[in-house]
Amino acid sequence: MTIDHPLLESAISQTQLRMRYSAGKYSDGREFSGVDELRPLTLLPLDLPQLFRYSALANQVPPPVRSRPRYEVQAATLLHGVYGVSAWYEEWVNFWREHFSVFGYDGNVGPYLPHWDREVIRKHCLGNFFQFLEASAQHPCMLYYLNNRSSRAGNANENFARELLELHTLGQGAYLHFLYSDWRKVPGALQGKPTGYIDEDVYEAARAFTGWTVEDGSGIGGGQRLPKTGRFTYVAQWHDPYQKRVLATELRSHTPALADGQAVLRLCAHHPASAQHLAKKLVRRFVSEELRPEWIASTAQVFQDRRDAPNQLAWVLAHLVQLAENLPAAQKQKARTPTRLLSAFVSATRLPFQLGEGQILEVLNRAGPPIYGWPSPDGPPDDSQWNLGAAYLRQRHELVLGLAQNSWGTGEFNPFERTAAQPRYREFLGRWEEDLFGESRPELSQALLIAHRLNADERVSDPKRARYLVGLLACSPSFQTEVILPSMAEAKRVLDLPIDDLVPSKKGAPVKKRTPSQPTTLSDSAPQSSRA
Repeated sequence: MTIDHPLLESAISQTQLRMRYSAGKYSDGREFSGVDELRPLTLLPLDLPQLFRYSALANQVPPPVRSRPRYEVQAATLLHGVYGVSAWYEEWVNFWREHFSVFGYDGNVGPYLPHWDREVIRKHCLGNFFQFLEASAQHPCMLYYLNNRSSRAGNANENFARELLELHTLGQGAYLHFLYSDWRKVPGALQGKPTGYIDEDVYEAARAFTGWTVEDGSGIGGGQRLPKTGRFTYVAQWHDPYQKRVLATELRSHTPALADGQAVLRLCAHHPASAQHLAKKLVRRFVSEELRPEWIASTAQVFQDRRDAPNQLAWVLAHLVQLAENLPAAQKQKARTPTRLLSAFVSATRLPFQLGEGQILEVLNRAGPPIYGWPSPDGPPDDSQWNLGAAYLRQRHELVLGLAQNSWGTGEFNPFERTAAQPRYREFLGRWEEDLFGESRPELSQALLIAHRLNADERVSDPKRARYLVGLLACSPSFQTEVILPSMAEAKRVLDLPIDDLVPSKKGAPVKKRTPSQPTTLSDSAPQSSRA
């Protein structure tokens, strides 16, 4: 999805982030001058050759500047959350961002994040999963992060192959570690339908991806070097061309360029265990942490039935909306991410939000796992208790109260909008209950009044005091969670799918199957989803 929402475009074009660092030296002894200035977000639309110069290998910009691409993506992600076309769509994007987790603080990963976030995550998250998988496998962010960039025949690096099977597709539950290399004993293998994978599959898959690398100036033998573009490339002399067996499927010797790796990606993307693994994760994130087997089964079925559709994942999302449609809101609550917590507060208070010089990004990164800041490839835990645990709760309160008090120059809201002049505390807080929680919650206001020894009948007139009280009310546990998915009506309008054709039967399988010919796109006019 491209940036095409007018408010979002305006916010990005007007944002300037502080760049400050002292003078120093490059690793080769060259000197660079210190800087203290505001810079606009200029790296978000750049292609890989333009971003290559920010990599540690290129050594073309001062070391403190190499984190700028990641910093701009983190800022843009926040602006997408505040001004994007749909709050639930941003949560969908974030799910896939964490599923294909890469560590953006790595000096050879972070520089390419603007392209990764735009051309892999956002472009494919409502598209076809195999194409999504292929795009991720061929991107420098993944090639560097999981070390496939240096994998070659005779010394195949297994990192990417193992995470491909364990995290991105079949899942750890399909790992039959006790069989190790005896593929014939894998249930279903002799029929060409293995139920899971073994260590030998990892080793053979790693061989299939030898030669998949990045144009970063590396020598390839015979006095030749790769160009310095940051783009994906295939080095034939690095590839292991001989016969392989992955998931009980024979891969012939000396196949055309890329064929081995693409065959492995397709086997993984279409494996029933991958559908199960992804269905479980998706149901947990978007429907309920109560994982009913029938929900997982029906979601996996839609994933499999639509595997050749260009908008396969949009169909899966539509099915999740249907599953959640008739569940009580209390059963569907999920912890708001820090970005979503901020954007929900901005929306409820009608705060004229701006990033200022970017100080709030540091606060966001303390209130939860930073965007592209999880160091391991499994991505952060998707558990409400973990996200709202002691490690982050205080910082989440700091975030909300700081927004309410404009601690980082992000803007001020009018706390007396739609209230009588100098309202009583009871009336004032009662009016904000509706905006923050979508309903009257007098017990929360009463608890706040008691804790701060306030007389409910006294009047509040100080705007600063009033904004602080609104912030305190928003620190309530009820504001820390929400229902993520949209209503069925909004999903029909935004996803542009004949969702009525996907009504699950009593056994959880879809009744009809139709594959639209065009990928799904989002409408500019899609409203922000509201808290249930």
